[in-house]
Amino acid sequence: MSCYITSGQALGCSDGIGGLYKLYIVGGGGAITGYTYDADGAITGGTASTGTTIYGFELKRNTSSLTQNIQKNFENGTIYFDQEVLAVFFKYDQQKRNELKVLSQNDKLQIIVVDQNQVQYLVGQVNGCYLASGAATTGVQFSDRNGFSLTFKGQEHEPANVIDGDLSTVFGIPVVG
Repeated sequence: MSCYITSGQALGCSDGIGGLYKLYIVGGGGAITGYTYDADGAITGGTASTGTTIYGFELKRNTSSLTQNIQKNFENGTIYFDQEVLAVFFKYDQQKRNELKVLSQNDKLQIIVVDQNQVQYLVGQVNGCYLASGAATTGVQFSDRNGFSLTFKGQEHEPANVIDGDLSTVFGIPVVG
């Protein structure tokens, strides 16, 4: 693999927006592996173990984010990408509490985030993600948030790949929510 770029980038239009639209977590006791890619490196297929299901979580705009920080050690010649998903869920209830408990025990989560531009990213593709921190709060005033703020973290050799296509078609598994 060459370490030299082969093209530049035009400035383009100012038409992108920030934030996350939706979050999906791979569950049902399985994982997605055996990926196929298009010529640009976007994921176009994958194999899932029996029973694997993708569960969707709706997000309110202006609350959640995906950040990928490059971690490079020049002297050691190493590089990796810290992936961090901040997800905010509203209204503390027993069902969310139970899901949070299970999520906190899994250190190999695969998370698909959909940004406000409808681009889908696979976080924790190889090494998985884990629930690193969070808070369940009731708020103080009527206008305060009642709900959860969760931070999922992962470390991967490459930045998150884009998924090209409908999730149930690309991975051949059920998508709930």
